[in-house]
Amino acid sequence: MKRAALALFVVAALCPAQEQDVLMRAMRDELARAVTLRLPNSPAPYYIEYGMDDVDTFHVSATLGALINRGDNKIRAPRVNVRVGDARFDNTNYIFSDFFGRGGGSRMPHEDSYDVSRHYFWLSTDRVFKGAVQAVARKQSALRNITQTEKLNDFAKAEPLKLDLGKSRPAAQREAWTATAKRLSAVFNEYPRLTNSVVEIDSGFGTSYLVNNEGTEIRYPDDLVTVRVRASAQAKDGMLLHDGLSFHARAVGSMPSEEVMRAGIHEMAKNLTASLDAPLGEDYSGPVLVEGAAAPQLFAQVIGNNLTLTRKPVSEPGRTFPFPVSDLEGRLGSRILPEWIDVVDDPTLESYKGAELLGYYPVDMEGVKPVPVTAIEAGKVKSYMLTRQPVRGFEGSNGRARLPGAFGAKMALFSNLFVKAKETSPDADLKKKLIDLVNQRGKPYGVLLRKLDFPTTSTSEEIQRLSVAASQRGGGKVVSSPVLAYRVYPDGREELIRGMRFRGLNVRSFRDIIAAGSGEQMFSYVGTGLTLPGLNSGGYVAGHTVVAPAVLFEDLELEKREEDFQKLPLVPSPVMVSAR
Repeated sequence: MKRAALALFVVAALCPAQEQDVLMRAMRDELARAVTLRLPNSPAPYYIEYGMDDVDTFHVSATLGALINRGDNKIRAPRVNVRVGDARFDNTNYIFSDFFGRGGGSRMPHEDSYDVSRHYFWLSTDRVFKGAVQAVARKQSALRNITQTEKLNDFAKAEPLKLDLGKSRPAAQREAWTATAKRLSAVFNEYPRLTNSVVEIDSGFGTSYLVNNEGTEIRYPDDLVTVRVRASAQAKDGMLLHDGLSFHARAVGSMPSEEVMRAGIHEMAKNLTASLDAPLGEDYSGPVLVEGAAAPQLFAQVIGNNLTLTRKPVSEPGRTFPFPVSDLEGRLGSRILPEWIDVVDDPTLESYKGAELLGYYPVDMEGVKPVPVTAIEAGKVKSYMLTRQPVRGFEGSNGRARLPGAFGAKMALFSNLFVKAKETSPDADLKKKLIDLVNQRGKPYGVLLRKLDFPTTSTSEEIQRLSVAASQRGGGKVVSSPVLAYRVYPDGREELIRGMRFRGLNVRSFRDIIAAGSGEQMFSYVGTGLTLPGLNSGGYVAGHTVVAPAVLFEDLELEKREEDFQKLPLVPSPVMVSAR
């Protein structure tokens, strides 16, 4: 995620600095030996890939001004990928591709030892190669009793790339960040009605490596600093309410000031406190205005997440296998947005209007240089996020392999998503248009959404209830619930309400957008490839930024939460008592 000029992308001899890198040298040398692997009467490797993430991490968390925990760690997470057969048919894209001879996952020694590094990759390659041979044999056996309606290659060509952007320079500010976390968490002492709150600061200063037998050799710094804030409370009827926010940067110097973060926490805490006294919402169908952070949050989930096509793996005869399908599957050329809206994904941009874009990256996990992609043009689906795994209608990659995926493949994700409206109205006029629709239909009020719970701070039980509701009411996928929802009355008055969630929301709903604002809202977050990532998700992550205008829907459906709530504490918080 570091800055990099295009001039640094060169297909040439490696620079001397990279030649001296012990890890890179060990990976390159062992790879040269691994390509000779053979087993009698079995397909040989045609593609071998070594990846490595060398990361220094630091974490600190605090609540109400007091330290909870802190610590740092050194992680070296290697990845070994072996494909046997050929690009037309290999051991991937089979339900048990990841079952045999998994590569990576365990940690290598922290010291830069050439011999130890080669030893590790030798053992991992041996295990993964043997597993690949087993997997391709099982895949061939499974296909003997299956009729394939469409045959696709298993792997696409890509130009070799040599790229060296240097190594990460860890810059963790342990004592300063500990003090900052404690000061920021102390803000919640001013809001005694909030039950739980926490501020976490995480940093990861890492160097990513990738070599393959096609000639690709890559090394680049991949850094991320994150401040996460979460809080929750119970309303008088027992309903659990929660909210969160986060601040991200690809470099320490790009982090917002403490004053900016403090102001954001105050705003979040005030809104959450006000929600405790807000009336419960009720089932609603009608015009909805989506503005503020809610606009890019909604586009990220319903449009951005569906721009990835996941290829269905070969399964065993007679075995049912649940498989998620994109709402945009088979809809190439179909209109899903008004004709005056385009959607462009551009991972090559580092900043926009002076603000850092979290979705920037110089190269993807398959060693492919990303390119801008116009995903939706004049409201119609034009392209998707693609990796080197062919999908229906697309053979090559556009550099969107951003996370480890399933069945021997990488996961495609969007990066910096720009929603561009050619026909706009001043943002202030959108509320007037909403009120006009309310009056035309004789409704008592319209609905305004300013923030969604995305990435979610919900509990696993709440996410499960959302999933069940989505499947039962309209068949839509899980979409995060509104955090800031308002009734807008014909006189312009706004009333905060709570306890609402979407019903039947999917890409088809976006055809009902009738107006867009002239302003833009930028929202950045860290995703995990899940439909609804958690605010505190760990493991492999990818940065995203969405830039979108406020939009007015002619019709959306929302419903109130129907569930049993927990009982309130028997006595009030001591903080509340002392604040009286």
